[in-house]
Amino acid sequence: MQRTRPFLRRRSGRRAPEDRGAALFLAIGFVFMIGAIAAGLASVMVSSLNGRATLTVVRNRQYAADGAIERAITQVRNQGGGALSSCSAAGANIVTSLNGATIRVDWTNACTTVRGSDGTPVAQHDVVFSACVDTGVPCAGGAVIINALVNFEQGSTGAVTKTYVQSWSVNA
Repeated sequence: MQRTRPFLRRRSGRRAPEDRGAALFLAIGFVFMIGAIAAGLASVMVSSLNGRATLTVVRNRQYAADGAIERAITQVRNQGGGALSSCSAAGANIVTSLNGATIRVDWTNACTTVRGSDGTPVAQHDVVFSACVDTGVPCAGGAVIINALVNFEQGSTGAVTKTYVQSWSVNA
């Protein structure tokens, strides 16, 4: 006679819930997150590359205007009495090509007289320089890239003895 064990039972067909499929959802979420980050970075890169070309043109114009004003200052300083001889002179202009940009520099002067330390009058000329992209018309308004106010001190012979840059502003 065979004995049966009453305390042993057969397992039922029911299983405990498992985490099957959770790894798939995690993998899909991870791929989606990486894709979103990559799309954002690609958008920033394309925007930066497009903006770089514009910034390069603006930078080259500013550097060209800077160099053109320095050239004009040197020209006025070297001409001395000739360029600064008349207090009512309307000024002059030069056109220069630098960094692929054609820049026009206009300048006007105004005289002042100050007393030196020994009491003798010393002529000084404040000259306003304006640089813009050359369109054939004088620099004015929003077209001005750089404005500079320079003081030229002349000695008794009319030669420029000292040069002072009083202001230098970049507008564009």
